[in-house]
Amino acid sequence: MALGVFAIITARPGAEAELRNGLYNLVVKVRQEDACLLYELFESAEHPEKFIMHERWTDEAGLQAHDQMPHMKAFGEKAKNWLAGPVELIKVEK
Repeated sequence: MALGVFAIITARPGAEAELRNGLYNLVVKVRQEDACLLYELFESAEHPEKFIMHERWTDEAGLQAHDQMPHMKAFGEKAKNWLAGPVELIKVEK
């Protein structure tokens, strides 16, 4: 069964543009992963520091494989300077 995820991502003050650019670049790479069924980035209309990633994966194993991808590790290193805190993952069922 497919796994849905919402990732709530918050930029540290002053890093909103860098995080936005990094996330948009990441979307292109993640959509090429075998287990990725959907990967959409949204920006909060009320809170410019908040981004929401809507994701759908083939299964939990696909999500775990995603976390180990080289592009995710590279993004994680860059994002240390952009994030206000840890990304909040919310797994959902439809």
